[in-house]
Amino acid sequence: MMIKRIPKRFYDDCRDCETPVPARVRETSTHYFVDTDVSEDEVFTAEETMDDFISRAVYYADEQGFDTSPFIRGICKSAAATLRALGEAL
Repeated sequence: MMIKRIPKRFYDDCRDCETPVPARVRETSTHYFVDTDVSEDEVFTAEETMDDFISRAVYYADEQGFDTSPFIRGICKSAAATLRALGEAL
């Protein structure tokens, strides 16, 4: 079991877009604690889930080419924070 504390905004966006996400263990008002060794979706392995989740975070963390609306920028910032929380370098 590998528990990480990540921001809610990017995680929730992934769920809204039906992207596989790691299983939530608990939450605070702004963060989820997720188990990176367990997928929330039983169809995907934990490794497949994390590969897809990290790939999406890398894509969003580079803000080039995205709309400049505060909503989109917030998701981009949250994606970068998620990568930092997971120990993934940009």
